[in-house]
Amino acid sequence: MTSNTRKSLEGLVAAEHRHLDALFGEILLDLRRGGEGAAAQDAFARLRDQLEAHLAREDRLYYPALRALRPAHREPIAAIVAAHDVFRSQLAQIESSLAIGAKDAALRAVELLASLFATHEVAEEQMLQKIDQEVVAEGMPSAG
Repeated sequence: MTSNTRKSLEGLVAAEHRHLDALFGEILLDLRRGGEGAAAQDAFARLRDQLEAHLAREDRLYYPALRALRPAHREPIAAIVAAHDVFRSQLAQIESSLAIGAKDAALRAVELLASLFATHEVAEEQMLQKIDQEVVAEGMPSAG
């Protein structure tokens, strides 16, 4: 994996994060406006589907390769991947709240998930930047 590939991975992950941030914003806005059940459930379904796809790519594609290529980062990668289970649990809680019309509970759960995910994004993007810096320091070709 070259530095160009890592830069692409870093950029791809960051772009996915920004897209997910926008989806969090949509459902939060809808729930705060007292959105009706179907609208809130549709906004949530978009967030859930995109977040689950993002987590699956990280769990099955990105991080197994990085663990193999960068063993020194196994522990931080493991912590990042472990957080994914927390996110999935939170998604299930939100879905249950929306299904029974408990919008206030759903709003609180989405706010919590958005906060947890924002913290996760920062740690993840910093880790990917650090890995790229290490590759550059080792004398491998840099992106750009």
